[in-house]
Amino acid sequence: MNVAHATRTLRKPDESIPFISTCPACTQVRPQCGYDRGSLHRLLNGGHVVEAYCETCDQYWPISSNERVRLAVAVIAPRAKADS
Repeated sequence: MNVAHATRTLRKPDESIPFISTCPACTQVRPQCGYDRGSLHRLLNGGHVVEAYCETCDQYWPISSNERVRLAVAVIAPRAKADS
């Protein structure tokens, strides 16, 4: 079972971190519903693939390293604010 598929769950918008990713098949930027903060933390820290999805192409792909960095910043941002 794919880790990203297993941890992606439907959440209220305020509980997820939405992002965008470019579909490699159609080259269109696709908004992603987002993963919850805890799942993203586990995936990123564990070096696991974080996947995006294109409804038009019905295809999943691993997000780019730049997208991973942006997500990591989004995951730690609330913690950094709380610590200051």
